[in-house]
Amino acid sequence: MNRKRLLSVTASAVATIVTASPGAAHAGAGIGAQVCAIGTAGVGQQGTLICNDVLTGTNTQSINLSATVAAAGGIAGSLARHDDLVLVTNQAGGATLLRESSGWLMSPVTLQTGGEGSLSGALSERGAYVLTGTRLLFFPAGQTVASSSQSLLKGDGSAAQVALAGGYAYVSEKNGSLEAFPLADDGNIASAATLVAGIPAGVIVGITGVDELVVAPIAHLATNPNQSAISVAYGLSLVQLVQTKEVAACWAAHGDREVCISNPGSMTVSCGHVSPGGFLSYTGAAASPTGESVFDLDFRKGLVGILATNAGSPVMLIYSRAEDNSDFLAPLSQFPLGAASATGALLLPPVSK
Repeated sequence: MNRKRLLSVTASAVATIVTASPGAAHAGAGIGAQVCAIGTAGVGQQGTLICNDVLTGTNTQSINLSATVAAAGGIAGSLARHDDLVLVTNQAGGATLLRESSGWLMSPVTLQTGGEGSLSGALSERGAYVLTGTRLLFFPAGQTVASSSQSLLKGDGSAAQVALAGGYAYVSEKNGSLEAFPLADDGNIASAATLVAGIPAGVIVGITGVDELVVAPIAHLATNPNQSAISVAYGLSLVQLVQTKEVAACWAAHGDREVCISNPGSMTVSCGHVSPGGFLSYTGAAASPTGESVFDLDFRKGLVGILATNAGSPVMLIYSRAEDNSDFLAPLSQFPLGAASATGALLLPPVSK
């Protein structure tokens, strides 16, 4: 990657970002997928991985989990996937690794976290990364015991998400920290974390890695709790800061070189296309759902699945791109999750009968 090109993308260049215009919605014909979340009666109660058809909302499969450790709004990335593996966190005493085949989730394996609750996870071809309230652990492929771990810089209970980008595992701690753990060639955590330089002080919850970039929405700036901004970092430095008029930019996901961010304070979803230098386009209100809040979200083949609440209950919102190369999203379906509370969002292939 051209380092000079990255560093040339500054806050002044953000003013030139072009927003896409809405177009006719794709009809959704032929769309096949399921969306999953972790449902529970409440924090500390047994969790269930609940998956539903994205068009009909019909339950496709349910898998019992351990007790949950965090509620919606506190963490991000409690469901992660890579190739045919799915990692489920937000569980007491460990994390669960599943294998996906023809849409079905099977062969659960418990990753041992030394008694700590898991909050968030990430997967690569080398293995699994699990975030607890105090540490980041790495489990090599095929192993259930961590081969390396490092303490978080704060470790004060505010840890939210781990995401992979370039040669780093990035961790957000809500009390004002985006930290980068360098990774060895074999996937192990090579050393202690370093704070990413240039990130404005504020609350960071959800983050997402796009190739060698990490996108970290700042939900509430320390200088003004009513303002948000979208930071983009490469390595250990900020390379772009997108000012946004949306409120509480909290969760992020990417797919097909597009990043979407849920903004519960303004009940909007923002989206933009990214390049190796950062955002090429950014639309503040790519979608405006109804309800009380929007949380975690996920991408899959032009679909965006969003965990939200409406009338006090968790619901799943499914969107598709309004048109090719557009930042705007078109509503496709909405249905109740069937649980008192929930965390996470994950889009999977449809199940085969």
